[in-house]
Amino acid sequence: MKDYFSIGEFSELFGVDVQTLRYYDSIGLLVPAHRDAGSGYRKYKFDQVYHFASIRYLKRLGYSLKQIQLFLSSRSLEHTMGQLRMQSEQLKQRWNELMNIDSAIQRKLEFVEKQLPLVDFQRVIRKTFPKRYFLDIGVEESLYGSDVFYFFPTLVFYHGEKKRFGAYLFSQEKPYGTIGEVLPIQGGPFLCAYHHGSYESIDETFLRIREDAKLLSLADYTINFNIVDQFVEHDNRRFITEVQIPILG
Repeated sequence: MKDYFSIGEFSELFGVDVQTLRYYDSIGLLVPAHRDAGSGYRKYKFDQVYHFASIRYLKRLGYSLKQIQLFLSSRSLEHTMGQLRMQSEQLKQRWNELMNIDSAIQRKLEFVEKQLPLVDFQRVIRKTFPKRYFLDIGVEESLYGSDVFYFFPTLVFYHGEKKRFGAYLFSQEKPYGTIGEVLPIQGGPFLCAYHHGSYESIDETFLRIREDAKLLSLADYTINFNIVDQFVEHDNRRFITEVQIPILG
């Protein structure tokens, strides 16, 4: 094995971009062991691969370049062991967060896939539901700042001109890292219909359900479950929403 490598040879041998090596040199993170005074060509000693390996390893652990510089310049057995323990805890926390996000995504996929075969735009159907739960997001102004809006099926309560948003949950357990109160939707009978199209015309489906109610007494609000919405379909003419109105008697 050669004692010295040009920057091109070092780049090819260890699979790192030449521009990256030049940048590391410019910030003092990986300085070539030798530089030709006339040509300026960089020469790396073979044992610098261990220094480079440490940089690559720390990057994979999530360290910034500044953190890597500090780590490499101040390492000792005690310091290194403490840093690795701290990084391990951070990675575990990140892993748990990613697994919770993936679980939410899988449940949203399952929700949409289970609902689509049930869609019937013609009929108004009486259904009975057990107690369900949702995470209260609030009014529309606070909606888009909430991550749960993207990962969970969205529901909207319409009460006259007022709207309140929530994230439909599959259990009473509050999702990890979320803000808001978990609230119940009381179980019982509901009169339901599917709305096809934009939310601007959803009042038509509200009216269709109430006209079909005949002698039934219905609540003065609706609960709307977004099945196909702006996060899975760009064309609002293809949105699908299930409108549910509690039956009082």
